[in-house]
Amino acid sequence: MFPIIIVSPKFTKLMSIFIDVYAITIFPFIISKEKMDKVTLNHEKIHIQQQKEMLVIFFYLFYAYFFVRNYLIYKDTHVAYMLIPFEKEARLNHNNQNYLEKRQFYSWINYIE
Repeated sequence: MFPIIIVSPKFTKLMSIFIDVYAITIFPFIISKEKMDKVTLNHEKIHIQQQKEMLVIFFYLFYAYFFVRNYLIYKDTHVAYMLIPFEKEARLNHNNQNYLEKRQFYSWINYIE
């Protein structure tokens, strides 16, 4: 299944509550501020895989947990976001266009601090 890609600057601006959102993945949609380059698209596709393997709802629950936990520790929304294991996995592998072909289930666990 391919993600459904939507370009919506208004939606991404609306979602920019804590951090500036360029693109956001809400399974099965990838919504971006403008047309994405292949690196950004790959980053968001990694999130699609994470969401699928966690039955979507558990991804969001864990995502919120890690964000709040990190914010309570570091008192900085950007740091809290950057340390979310889902984001770390996507960020550290988004340049590898073959990553999803070899990625193992629950690889995000390797990025928990």
